Amino acid sequence: MKKTLICSVFFLFIIISNHQVKSEYIFNLIGTWKGINKSYSTEKGHRTWEKKITILEQNERIFKGYFKYADGERNFLGTIRLNNKDFYWVSPESKGYIHGKVVNFNTIEVCYTEAYEGAAVGCSILKRVKE
Repeated sequence: MKKTLICSVFFLFIIISNHQVKSEYIFNLIGTWKGINKSYSTEKGHRTWEKKITILEQNERIFKGYFKYADGERNFLGTIRLNNKDFYWVSPESKGYIHGKVVNFNTIEVCYTEAYEGAAVGCSILKRVKE
C-alpha cells in the first residue's frame, strides 16, 4: 500500500511538472516568412502575389515586425494567444487585422480582413525562410 502511494505521488508530480513546462513554452515567431497571398478587395479585385514578412523582435507573447508589398512597407505589432497557436497583429499604417495560426514549427497561416470602404480579405500559408 505504501509503495503504491509513493508511486502515485511520483507520477502525479511528473504529470504536474510536465504540464507546467508545456504551459510556459511560447512559440518563437522571429525570422522571415514567405508564401503566396491570395486576396480580394473591392478596389483591386482578385490578386495573387508573394508575401514576405519579417518578425524582428519578440518579448514573451508580444512581437513586432514588418512586411513589404507592391505599395511599400508596413510595420506591425502582434500578440500570441495563450494556446501558442493563434496570433493577431495590427499595423499603425493600416485599417485591417491579421489573424494567424501556427501550423507547425516552419509554417504559419495568416489571413487579413478589412471592413468598410476598401474592404479586403486574403490568406496565405507562409514558410519560415532558413537564413
